[in-house]
Amino acid sequence: MTKNKEELDYDVRIVDRNIREGAVSKKDYDKYVKGLPDVEEKGEPLVFEDEIEEEASLDQEPEAAQEESETEEEETQ
Repeated sequence: MTKNKEELDYDVRIVDRNIREGAVSKKDYDKYVKGLPDVEEKGEPLVFEDEIEEEASLDQEPEAAQEESETEEEETQ
């Protein structure tokens, strides 16, 4: 994926510096952002493995979750 010079000037990682240094005006940046296509429908939720494990432990019976918690504590000691 090749980016042209304009796209690099407006890159979210450096645009604040470019505005501060005068390489890009705030007005031009706002115009650039408004012209970007809406790609919301292409997005996918991020799921982290920690969240999956946490949800799985919440789905367990309360006694089983307590026993698992005690076992984990013993292993870390």
